[in-house]
Amino acid sequence: MKALNLNTLLTLVLTIGVSQALAEDSLLDDMNSLGGNKKLIRMARDIDPDNKVRIIQNRLVDRNWRLELGVNYGAFHGGDPYLNTDQLGGSLDLHINPMFSVGFRYFNHSSSLSSEGERRVEQSRSASIVGNSVPAPKSDVPQESYLGIINIYPTYGKLNMLDFSVVHFDFYVLGGVGQMKLESGYSDTWTAGVGLGMWFTQHLSSRMEARYQTYEDRAFDQSRSLDFTVISASIGVML
Repeated sequence: MKALNLNTLLTLVLTIGVSQALAEDSLLDDMNSLGGNKKLIRMARDIDPDNKVRIIQNRLVDRNWRLELGVNYGAFHGGDPYLNTDQLGGSLDLHINPMFSVGFRYFNHSSSLSSEGERRVEQSRSASIVGNSVPAPKSDVPQESYLGIINIYPTYGKLNMLDFSVVHFDFYVLGGVGQMKLESGYSDTWTAGVGLGMWFTQHLSSRMEARYQTYEDRAFDQSRSLDFTVISASIGVML
């Protein structure tokens, strides 16, 4: 009888211990989940209903007064209808804190004739053969651009990358002004857009951006305003 009571007591102790361990693991998982768990929030509200409850997880990567260096590639969508233009460039960002950063962008542009540009060139060549005159397309080709940028990071989260690691990310908005170097000279330009920054480690980052940009060029000795969108991707190093 004593042996039976002892076995029953040991079983009860083990059951309570396992239940407490599972409860602690569940609570840790809830606290580690970004934004908190609804059940956990309701429990906290029941304890003190007069206070608002928020559960926020700190950012993994420290971005207080840190430099970020990056290289990027992007393509123009819109702009001069006779050109296909892409860009390769570098970036420098100073993160003041996780909410704000200021930076500088340099881009080297390369252009080729679009399908419309090739059609117009061929039309002009065919017309000249039969003695007619059709003007060939003329473009003020972009060569380089320089931008000063302000980034604001209002929201953030984290991703599970196939159970290998946790990647923290920020959605951000940006704006900037600068200069576009064209065949005809320099032109003022400004840009605004949105982006997604990903922070893989304390020193490795990546960005994807979609920006609207505008500038004025000169074609056929006339000024015209060109609007286009830049879709770009970059890889960076945090110092």
